Amino acid sequence: MTILNFLLQAVASLLAIITFLIVLNVQRSMLIPGGVLGMAIWLLYLLLKGPTNVIIATFVAAILGSCISQILSIIYKTPAVVFILAILAPLVPGYISYRTTAFFVTGDYSQAMIHATLVVILALVISIGMASGTVVLKLYHYLKKRQSKLTVNKQ
Repeated sequence: MTILNFLLQAVASLLAIITFLIVLNVQRSMLIPGGVLGMAIWLLYLLLKGPTNVIIATFVAAILGSCISQILSIIYKTPAVVFILAILAPLVPGYISYRTTAFFVTGDYSQAMIHATLVVILALVISIGMASGTVVLKLYHYLKKRQSKLTVNKQ
């Protein structure tokens, strides 16, 4: 991927995600942070897709996006769903779903089943990744709290 292509992907994803958030009636002050988060997740996905595969790239992007969404919701004092919507937009396999429907309509059932299976796997990977991201962040806070208690008890 060239630098120009990467920059075009960044700008296009930023605009698309902000537009998606506008359609969902997200408050105006959260459009830029949500758009930047969604753009970062999309670029992470693109960078990971090359050396790994679509499933692993989606899983890692969903975990990191979920963690960052939780952190941003605390920083901006807004519900995490605003940022979760921003990371869902680039990860949902819309084009593969479209191709699945096209294969079913044209009668190419073997390709349709292959693509349908991939869509289901990606949907599961996104949901598991988002749940895992929340669990990872809660585990981090628990361990940090426990460590501080142990430090206080030693003194």
